[in-house]
Amino acid sequence: MPSKEYQEFYQQLVSRALPANLSMEDLRAGFERWMAEYPPPPDVRIEPFSIGSIPASWFIAPHANKKNIVLFFHGGGYTAGSIRSHAGLLGRISQASGCAVLAIQYRLAPENPYPAALDDALSAYQWLLHSHHFPDRIALCGLSAGGGMVLALLLRLKLEKITLPAAAVCLCPWVDLARRQYANRVDVLKPERLIEASKMYAGKFDPKNPFISPLYGDLSGLPPLLIQTGSGELLYEEILELGAKIKSAKLEKWPDMVHAWQLFASKIPEGEQAIGHIGEFLKAHFIRNS
Repeated sequence: MPSKEYQEFYQQLVSRALPANLSMEDLRAGFERWMAEYPPPPDVRIEPFSIGSIPASWFIAPHANKKNIVLFFHGGGYTAGSIRSHAGLLGRISQASGCAVLAIQYRLAPENPYPAALDDALSAYQWLLHSHHFPDRIALCGLSAGGGMVLALLLRLKLEKITLPAAAVCLCPWVDLARRQYANRVDVLKPERLIEASKMYAGKFDPKNPFISPLYGDLSGLPPLLIQTGSGELLYEEILELGAKIKSAKLEKWPDMVHAWQLFASKIPEGEQAIGHIGEFLKAHFIRNS
């Protein structure tokens, strides 16, 4: 049963969900304002830089082992979101895992539809390899659209015969952009928003392309994978389908949680607990020597 804190916070969450009919400019700005209320822990060091033309930032908690890297992809339906909007989650993942977290600001649709974001993700991973970071010391992690991109990147790495990372974490991953029917749930996500974002990101490509919707891809041979989903989120059914396809994955089903509840860890214990599970999973699959 959800905590008292979550039950009280839930109404605030769903009441503040951004309307689907906002302009892209207003949607992006509104999301940034909302997420600014959930900053990173004050002792987490943030180091902005760039990977070629791709903005990036390191999030490093005290005592984090900088040889163990989490490459993170933010959410926002491939059309919104940023490093800054996910800073609270990024800092907490570094704390929980004891790893340095690298987040990139991949290009967004509709200005830059598929494959721009995936190309940026691949560039960031290759940059890590070229910078003498070993694959068995790298994990991928992403939230929502970023969770889908984790799987799309793994498929791309398989195709190009590039060594896979040690592990991957998908938080409420969006993996079926071809879906047009959703269960009747009161979530922070809106079906209209998902459908519109899918069209913007897929552009001229079939949304069932596995590099857009990994649910339709060959998901065999992947590294150890943690998937978290809440039974109150719109994406719940497709994430269950994903878990059924990747039987080796560790699928955590959190009762009644809305989409991306991990972002709100500073307000709800379930968020902190979920991030704690992420940290435990990553520690178990890294070579932890200094």
